[in-house]
Amino acid sequence: MNALVLILFAGLIIIPGILYLLFDYLGPGKISLIPDKAFGIDCYRSGDLIVQEFDKSGNLWATRGMIVYCLRKDDDKFSRVVRVPCGFSFFWLNNFRTFRWLTNKSECIETTITTDGHICALSAGYMWYSVSNGKRFRKVMKLRHYGFGVGRGILSNGLTAIKDNIVLLGEYFRNPGRTDVNIYRINDSGKTWSVAYNFESGVIRHIHSLQVDPYTGKLWICCGDFDSESLIGWFDNDFRKVNQIGTGNQVWRTCQLVFTEEAVYWGTDTGSIELGGIYRWDRGKMTLSKLVNTNGGILYGTRLSGGTIVFSTDREGFANEKDNKTHLYLIGKKDKVSEIECGSWYYGKMKYRHGFGMLRINRGQDSGVLPLTVINQKEFPSGELLLFHEENLISHSRIIHP
Repeated sequence: MNALVLILFAGLIIIPGILYLLFDYLGPGKISLIPDKAFGIDCYRSGDLIVQEFDKSGNLWATRGMIVYCLRKDDDKFSRVVRVPCGFSFFWLNNFRTFRWLTNKSECIETTITTDGHICALSAGYMWYSVSNGKRFRKVMKLRHYGFGVGRGILSNGLTAIKDNIVLLGEYFRNPGRTDVNIYRINDSGKTWSVAYNFESGVIRHIHSLQVDPYTGKLWICCGDFDSESLIGWFDNDFRKVNQIGTGNQVWRTCQLVFTEEAVYWGTDTGSIELGGIYRWDRGKMTLSKLVNTNGGILYGTRLSGGTIVFSTDREGFANEKDNKTHLYLIGKKDKVSEIECGSWYYGKMKYRHGFGMLRINRGQDSGVLPLTVINQKEFPSGELLLFHEENLISHSRIIHP
């Protein structure tokens, strides 16, 4: 009798647990956008989605663990598209939300969409490519530097799709020995790859971003981290030379550029109290001006369709962090700057679950809404996706620089 009770009791625990893990692994077919408020602002909210980018048709792509989702233009639900492979790897455990919660790592893969709708993704140290909307992936290449204690392989903005279904990626790893750093080009719809450009040993630490200027078509690059390693510039079409607009100090250390017809804007990824801030480089005059000091370093930025530029600060222990909050900085007409206080840094101490507090913004610019993924903040589960309308952000912001 006691044995039967134990079997029944175990069944009541084990069977629901197995069903939960199975559902979690498969992922929901649809994830709804729910009206809500975040940081006091009206928004829409979806759980456990890492924002990636908008494609050329205005569809928003995001990832949940190893699964790719898409919010079709004018829809109110994200739809499951495909699971990105990871091979026979420990990183397979990222398929489970509980594991991502335990490790405090909600960013598991990076993915970009080409002009023809092909999917290219970084997963478990490999680049994968699908020409059939994810129905079949080809393993393209293995990154030289990826994994625990080594680095993420690439940053979010270090991956970009350009014309003719070519994908570019820049190496991002810890690089304590300052070895050489490559830009790779995935060609022929994922059939081949090559080194597009090589930084020799000691020139830079790693690549922060590769972005196509929507006004000139040129490919821009940002590198870091020390003064001599920080640079912003653009490439000739043949990748023979980086045409630098600046290097040599923390002013030129950034992770995402924002382009307008007249200028290029960025926020610095630095803790420097003196040099940290938001900058504007005038295209015509080729001159640099500082708009405002910022409360912390900036990792992400974009421009909305109405013309508002948005930057987000992170929390990682920089000297120029004045509080425990992430912030949004908005730049409007005539470079008027306003600010929004956001979430509180969670797991900030250097322990097992330590991580940066971030507001991750989509790649690219000129979308009609601002999607943010909240990472490692107390007010929301890590990986929560928030969608804001431009006018709601503006009305809630506080002007700090006329």
